[in-house]
Amino acid sequence: MFIRRPTAPRRLLRFAVCLLAVLPAAVQAFVCPALTRVGLSDLGYSSYRDGARFRGTSVAVAEELARRTGCRIRLDWYPRGRLFAEYGAGNVDLVMASLRSPERERGGRFIPYSYTRFDLLLTKRSGGNYSSLADFVEHGKARLNLTRGVFYPVEVRHLLDRLQRAGRLEYVNDYDVVFKKIVAGRADGTFAPPIIHLRHQRTLGLVDSMQAFAVSETPPRLVGVFVARASVAREVRDAYADALYQMVADGTVQKIYEREIGVEAGRQVFQNGVAEILATIRRPERP
Repeated sequence: MFIRRPTAPRRLLRFAVCLLAVLPAAVQAFVCPALTRVGLSDLGYSSYRDGARFRGTSVAVAEELARRTGCRIRLDWYPRGRLFAEYGAGNVDLVMASLRSPERERGGRFIPYSYTRFDLLLTKRSGGNYSSLADFVEHGKARLNLTRGVFYPVEVRHLLDRLQRAGRLEYVNDYDVVFKKIVAGRADGTFAPPIIHLRHQRTLGLVDSMQAFAVSETPPRLVGVFVARASVAREVRDAYADALYQMVADGTVQKIYEREIGVEAGRQVFQNGVAEILATIRRPERP
C-alpha cells in the first residue's frame, strides 16, 4: 500500500496543533504585554538592594512569575510612601508584598502568595512586656519610628495616632532609616513584620539587643501582589493569578521564603498551610 507522506507545511501545521494541545490554558489564552513594571521598596528580606541588584522574596517571586508566564518584567524601586501613588498614577503595573485594603482593590486585583503579621519590636533597654499594642500605648514610654505608605487596620491606626499625639511616634521614608535611628538611639523600636525587622537586626547586629512582641491587634494576614486594572488586561491578570496559584500549590513560594529568610523562619510563615491563599486566588475578581 502506498502511504502519502504529509508535505512540510502540513507537518508544521500538525506540530503546531499538537503543541497547542499540551500548552497550559493560561499560556494559550493571553498575550503578554510588552513590559510589566514591578514596583519594589525597602522591605527587609522581602526586597532590598544588594549593590546594583535587587534581592528578596518579592524579587524572587516576581522573577519566577515572569519565567512561568513568559512575560517580560522590569523591577522599579520606590520609597514605600511613593509606591502606591505611582501605582495609582499608572506608572506601576504590579506592587509586590502588599496587604489587602478596599482602597487598593479599587485600582487592581489582589493576588496573595504568602502571610505576614506585625511585631512590636523594641530595644531591650526600653523594658516592658506587652501582649497588645494598646497595652504598649497605655503603659509604655518607648518611641517608635514607622515607614510611610504601610497599610494598617483601623484599630491599629487609632492606636498609632495616639502615639503620635503623645510625641512617641515619627514617620520616615523607609525601614533603613528606621533602624539607623534605632542604632543611633533616636528611636526605641518600630512596628514591622518579621521578614522586615529580622534582616535589619541581623545586618546591624541588633539581634541580642532587641525583643519582638506578637501583639493581639495584628494576627497573620494575607500578603500578595496588586495587579493594576488600568494597565494590565483581564486575561493577563488571570494568567498571573494562575501562575501564582501553581507557585504556591507546588511549594515554590515556600522554598523561596526558606532560602531567603532561613528554613525555620520560612516554615513559620506558612505554618497554617496555604488553603486560604489558594482559595482567595480562585475567588472571582472584584469588579
